[in-house]
Amino acid sequence: MYAMQISALRAAAIVTVVTAAGCVAVAPPVPIELTEARAAIVRAEQAGAAQSAPGELNAARERLAEAEQLLPSDDQLARWRAREAEADAKLAQATAEDAQTRLALNERRPIP
Repeated sequence: MYAMQISALRAAAIVTVVTAAGCVAVAPPVPIELTEARAAIVRAEQAGAAQSAPGELNAARERLAEAEQLLPSDDQLARWRAREAEADAKLAQATAEDAQTRLALNERRPIP
C-alpha cells in the first residue's frame, strides 16, 4: 500500500511539473511586421541615415518602440505601427543613399 501511495504521488508530481512547464516556456510569436521594421531600421543605419536622415530614422525607431509596447494588448495597432516604422526606415535609407549618390557625383564633376 505504501508503495502505491508513493507511485501516485510521483505521477501527480510529474503531471504538475509538465503542466507548469507548458504554461511558462512559451512566448507569444512576434508579428512579422516587427521583424521587418527592425530589419529596415538596420538597413537604414547601415546606409548612413543617422547622418543624412536623422529625423526619419528617429521616427522609425519611435514607431517601432510604440509597436513593441502595444504587444500583446493591441496586436492590430502594433502591426500598423510596425508598418509605419518600416516605411519611415525605408525613407531614411533612400534619403541616405540619395545623399551619398549626390556626394559621389559632385566629387566626379570637374570644377569649372
